Amino acid sequence: MQRVFYVLLNFNGRIKRRTWLIFFFVIMAAEYCCELFFRDVLHISGPISSGQGLFSADYFGDRASLLAGLIFLWPSLALDVKRWHDIGRSGYYTLILNGPLFVIYAAGLTGAADVPEPQASRLMSVLAFIFLIYFIILAARKGTRGANRFGPAEALPN
Repeated sequence: MQRVFYVLLNFNGRIKRRTWLIFFFVIMAAEYCCELFFRDVLHISGPISSGQGLFSADYFGDRASLLAGLIFLWPSLALDVKRWHDIGRSGYYTLILNGPLFVIYAAGLTGAADVPEPQASRLMSVLAFIFLIYFIILAARKGTRGANRFGPAEALPN
């Protein structure tokens, strides 16, 4: 159990590709189940904002998906940071994907911006492409051999 908490909650250290992939899909499945629980059992739904275009429910879902995403945000970030550490890069590389998403969510929640439909589709396509490249790098790239500046190779606690 200590290993699971280390992988999901701690931003220090390194994890290998296999560990990252397993926890990535576990988090994704748990987030989806949590979203269904919020929507179907607790009846938490409704659009995040009343905006059109980029901020419609078609792109970012409803309140249930936002709440589930927020619950699993910390474990997702911790997992990605440790994977970047294994590759020998700074954990700040997680901002490549998550930074723009945070800004878009904040703009949608506050009503600060409204992006019309054609531009919204293009923006979401670019973000999907960035996610694909991000996923491929973390899933396919081997970690550095031996110890690096972030610690020994996947030294999980006992």
